[in-house]
Amino acid sequence: MRRSDIQWILRPAMETALLDLLDALTEARVTNPHLRPSVLAALRLATGAAICKAGRLLVLRHDGALREIIAHGEPAQDEAADLVLLERAREARLPVEAQLGDLPITAWPLGKGKRVHAVLILERPAPGSGQLLGDVLLQWCAMAEVATLEKAELIDENHQLREELRAQFSERNVVAVSGSMRRVLDSAARVAASTATVLIQGETGTGKEMIARLIHEHSPRVNKAFIAVNCGALSESLLESELFGHVKGAFTGAVADRKGRFEAADGGTVFLDEIGEVSQGMQVRLLRVLQEMEVQRVGDTVTRKLDVRVVAATNRNLEVEVQRGSFRADLFYRLNVVHLQVPPLRQRPEDIPHLFEHFLSRFCQQNVKYIESVHPEVLATMARYPWPGNIRELENCVEKMVVMAPGREITPDLLPMPLVAFDPHAEGDRQHGLASFEDRIKSWMQSSVHNHLERGGTALYDEVRAKWERYLFEAVLAATQDNKSKAAQVLGITRNTLAARLKELCDVKREWTVA
Repeated sequence: MRRSDIQWILRPAMETALLDLLDALTEARVTNPHLRPSVLAALRLATGAAICKAGRLLVLRHDGALREIIAHGEPAQDEAADLVLLERAREARLPVEAQLGDLPITAWPLGKGKRVHAVLILERPAPGSGQLLGDVLLQWCAMAEVATLEKAELIDENHQLREELRAQFSERNVVAVSGSMRRVLDSAARVAASTATVLIQGETGTGKEMIARLIHEHSPRVNKAFIAVNCGALSESLLESELFGHVKGAFTGAVADRKGRFEAADGGTVFLDEIGEVSQGMQVRLLRVLQEMEVQRVGDTVTRKLDVRVVAATNRNLEVEVQRGSFRADLFYRLNVVHLQVPPLRQRPEDIPHLFEHFLSRFCQQNVKYIESVHPEVLATMARYPWPGNIRELENCVEKMVVMAPGREITPDLLPMPLVAFDPHAEGDRQHGLASFEDRIKSWMQSSVHNHLERGGTALYDEVRAKWERYLFEAVLAATQDNKSKAAQVLGITRNTLAARLKELCDVKREWTVA
């Protein structure tokens, strides 16, 4: 039989072997998509199918230096000879052959254009095998390099975000000049170095989470996770799974095992916000976690030990809740190792101008606005307002004014309506259990109308008008130092009209200052 006839008979068999190898390579790649194990699997399959005697992949870094060698089979030549072949193939950008006795060795450069990702060296390769393996391994090398770059970028991004969070929640970024708030921050700094559980109490919007983050950032756990959980936003069953995790099949929708927040924060800090909202059953489970420092996933029988710092926060008075029986006393005492009471903003008005400037600077930068001045009445109005939403409400108020400002000044007309309409006298009446001024007027009017109807009178309008005009004119004249012309200007009437009305209202003659 002639040589050409033998090659014609072997060609279909070799093509079948290469196609089978390609299928096997695809399956091996799916099983383990990482570069090294998948390349080793490919070389094992190739040598097992007698497509080559031995093989190795010399992977290069982006700068051309050798990164690693992935090999299978007993090599016939040493590493130095492989490196010579690598340089020849990289310079030629074409397959390079060498002969070691009767053993043929071929090196294929894997790359596109000027970039060579790796060099594949096969000993006694079958026809067409080098090109097939080279194309497959080139794709794998390129994908591995992209994954490596993405991983490096993610690591850099993670580091950058951590630094931004540290800057955002650092003590330098907490605006507080009042003594009450400085005492809270000093206590938070002192307790940070310990492992003690901290309970932070304060109204909504006072910055409890920021203080919890400050404790974490000043603690030895700073390089571990800070996990925040809003206990009031989840039902009991969801909260249990969220905090402690679950195993596959524990309930409908549990398609895989899942870590809870406590496990995710192992070595770090768990912040339990709105702890006063949790149910009695969940309080029992939380107490066990705090006492034993171990969790058991929902549907599991295995307990897992933890090393977690717990910081809890609430806007309720838990001592009162304990007395009512809605919060367990043993859990309260376990949480209340160190207690921090955050004062509301209305009790530290000296912080308002500094907070205003802090938020003004931030929102001007975010919205590309340039504010040159602030009208004095703006800060005066803010100082009078009790801020039921505390710092969060102040922050939203400043953002709204910056966004809506048409020019370079913050003016009173930009203030939200609740601040403009606030009446401190009515607020004082409410605090002392008194009716508001408007309610008292309404009650007086109703009484006057009822009495007038009983007397059968017909001049109610003139009677009420005379009574209230007397008080109004007296107040305006006192404010203008009895300057009749100026008083008329303030009232929006003529001087003659004012004189006539005063003559009707007053039986005693008054001396007026002539403008």
